[in-house]
Amino acid sequence: MAFACSALLLMFTIAGAAQAPRFTSLYTNLKTDCRAAIKLKKGEGLNGEDVPLKCKGYDGYEVRIDYSAASSNLRVQPLGDKSDEAISLGMQSINYDQTHKIEWRFANGKPFAVIYRIDKSKSDQPEEMWRPENKTGESLMVMGLKGFEHINFEVDAKTANANVKARETADAAYAKKP
Repeated sequence: MAFACSALLLMFTIAGAAQAPRFTSLYTNLKTDCRAAIKLKKGEGLNGEDVPLKCKGYDGYEVRIDYSAASSNLRVQPLGDKSDEAISLGMQSINYDQTHKIEWRFANGKPFAVIYRIDKSKSDQPEEMWRPENKTGESLMVMGLKGFEHINFEVDAKTANANVKARETADAAYAKKP
């Protein structure tokens, strides 16, 4: 009888474990995984503007980076020119793509969120906010993709094991899909 109860308990444990999502990560290196989003003919220019970038994404998503005078505007969107379905990742410094990565969180092989590092500034003026003297810290942003818009968290980068905490926050929120 004890053996039968133990076997039954083991079966329920295995069945429960099989239903738990398997979480993994992949990365987009913005320095090496991006290319020009538009093709210019030889000798053609954008009248002094920076060429927007299209960066590697996963499972039908891409990262897009547009530029203003002093900032980069980042977003995740479905492949192609579908900016109306884009998820804004906000503004960062003009050279953000040279030093950062975006972490993609997956559940059972499907992306559901991104994690990325941002600089915090004491200024909200684009021409001032990215100056080193205005930097007040860094945070990890956890942003849900389509269907997971309820995932929207910030983890102070000074928090012990901030990257692990950001992943755990994303994974816990995945299970609480409304």
